Amino acid sequence: MAQRTVPDIGAAREARFNQLTVERFRADAHAAIQHSTFRNDRVVRVLCFIGILRGLGRIRDTAKVSCIAAQRQHFSSTSGYQAAHYLPGQILIDCNYPWNLIQDVRTRLEFEVLFADVEHLPADFNKADSAAEACGLKDAFARSAQALIQRVIPRPGGGLDRQAVRDVYQQTWHPAAVRAFRSAMEQKHSRPHIPELQKDEWGNILNLEERGNATDAEWHSEEQINILRHYLNSMQTQPPGLSDSKMSQFGREFRP
Repeated sequence: MAQRTVPDIGAAREARFNQLTVERFRADAHAAIQHSTFRNDRVVRVLCFIGILRGLGRIRDTAKVSCIAAQRQHFSSTSGYQAAHYLPGQILIDCNYPWNLIQDVRTRLEFEVLFADVEHLPADFNKADSAAEACGLKDAFARSAQALIQRVIPRPGGGLDRQAVRDVYQQTWHPAAVRAFRSAMEQKHSRPHIPELQKDEWGNILNLEERGNATDAEWHSEEQINILRHYLNSMQTQPPGLSDSKMSQFGREFRP
């Protein structure tokens, strides 16, 4: 794997403090839903950057989008935890980093650090992420960016086509992400994992011994299936970034 670089030392220091130093007591369900919700919101923000660059004419309508493994990372984790990226991978436009299309230093860095954002989580989260990415999440990210480029028409003065961003999120990213999570769950279900709980009419567990004899690998597989299930459930919530207020703020703060 290529060495991942830190784009912003200040942002990395703050992220490391928030994720590694501040004690966090979160149930896995809440952690999974939050991780997925934050991913969706960052996908929207990436689409906003790409949409406004396309509106300015800095991206050709024939540009080719790809999604490769992450190239930026704010920090690494230890002690059974891993730094799980929010975004499914690194978007490239015509084989180049998309932030290089921005001249303003602050705005360019703001775009770049989106791809470096990670969360300090148990290793099973990163494995669940990797399974979803291999089952189509990376491709969904690339296809969403490609669809937006083809949908947005450059115009004098540029500006963000909010409806185009919303349409691409709902019509391309959302259904493709749902399929990726379901496919990853089905893939893990096809491998050895913990037997489903069986209870009698009084609520007593009937297969306690069978579940108790499960291997560590099977328990981890079960945990990853649960994480993916929470990711799937989180898709019912619309990201804050799609709101008019957030898009207006993005438009005001963007400097080409």
